[in-house]
Formats: sequence, structure tokens, C-alpha cells
Amino acid sequence: MDVLKRVKQPELIGSCCQSPRAFDIKFSETKDCKSRRVRRGEPVCLSSDSPDSVYYLQHGHVKAVRYSQSGEEVLIDQYQQGSLFGNMCFCEWSLCIEGAEREVVVALEDSTVVVTTFAALKDHIGSNPDALLALLEDFCQRLAIARLRIESLVLHQAEERLARVLFMLAAQKSGSTDPVTLSAAVTHEDLAHLIGVTRPFVTKLIGKLRNRGLIKSLSAGRIAVYRDKISTSLI
Repeated sequence: MDVLKRVKQPELIGSCCQSPRAFDIKFSETKDCKSRRVRRGEPVCLSSDSPDSVYYLQHGHVKAVRYSQSGEEVLIDQYQQGSLFGNMCFCEWSLCIEGAEREVVVALEDSTVVVTTFAALKDHIGSNPDALLALLEDFCQRLAIARLRIESLVLHQAEERLARVLFMLAAQKSGSTDPVTLSAAVTHEDLAHLIGVTRPFVTKLIGKLRNRGLIKSLSAGRIAVYRDKISTSLI
């Protein structure tokens, strides 16, 4: 069955629009497990952290970026409350961790993270089946998003690629109210990197989507996304 038809099924759309299951990590302050508060614009991961550190976002919103040879910032991913990131490789395949050390994670708003180790995470999910299920669910959602991004770059024109990216960003927000207001931290430059076009062209595409009634522009540069309209019209 074609993947686009599968994504259009109501039960899958509903699942995609649900917020990820939160990881219930119990921790006590030790040298290997500590809480860290990060202000907006500050790096989440520090050079003093262990190479096998895992980060659990208790509160806030952060982004993972890389920098090109010319110093240009490129958005890789964004993480919401309840997300895990860092050294998340459960195998020794080199491609799983290729380039991960070059990612920089920055707080998009004041945030709180639990900094622990990969060994501590494995111990936790080994004794907590619900945490393991939550981890698998989170991985499945990330794989689905990655597949849709690749598919959009290969199969679809820029306007549809932008609509799909906005749909996926909205699907990761908690709650089910439509339209979904995205964070002001999602810039036109970020969207341009995600769909492979220039920032001015993204601005033009946003105007087209707004005229079609698929999104709405709000104050402070925020965007409200009508997920149901996008899923019906384009996905």
C-alpha cells in the first residue's frame, strides 16, 4: 500500500498528533545523574559532560543544529518536553553515531534537563517495562518523521514539502486543538533548511499556504497550523 495512503488513515493521523509518551525517569543527585537548568540561547550539552551522556528534557524546548564549513547553522531536529537525546545508540554500528558529536543542542526557551549516562538509562528501562515501551514509541515516531522528510524531498514540490514539515512540527506539540501554534523559535531560515530552499522562497511559500487557509500568521512571527486541512489537502 502506498505510504501516503497509509498516513491519511484517521487512526494514524490521530496517533501522529498525540504528544509523545513522557519518560518517567526517577533520579537522585549523583555525579552521574543531575538536573541542569538552561536559559534560552544557551548550550544544553557541556564540554565537561561525559561522552556517553543522555539528556532527558523535563521542561522546555531545545534544538539540535550543526554548522557548515562556512559557519552556517543548519537545523537537525527539535525536542519537546519528555524527549531523550544524546548518546542513544543501542548498537555498535558506526553509522548510528556518525556525526552526532558535531551536533550542538541549544535551548529555545528556558529549559530543565536531567543529565545522566547511557548505562543508567539502560538500567532504568531494564527494570521498567513502561519506560521501555515509551522509548520504543518515541523511536517509532522519530523514524516516521525521518521517513516523511526524506519522502518529501524526493517526491514533492517545495510548497507541499513546507506544508508537510509544518504538519510534522505541529504533530509534535502536545494537545489536540486545531490550529496548533508553533513556537516563535521556528524561523523561516530553519524551515528553509528543512525543505532545501532559500529563506526568501520560504517566506513566499508561507504566503501561498496562508492564502489557501492551511496556516495563519500570528503576532511575533508565530505560525498557526491547521493540521486537519493539511492532512486532507496534501498528505
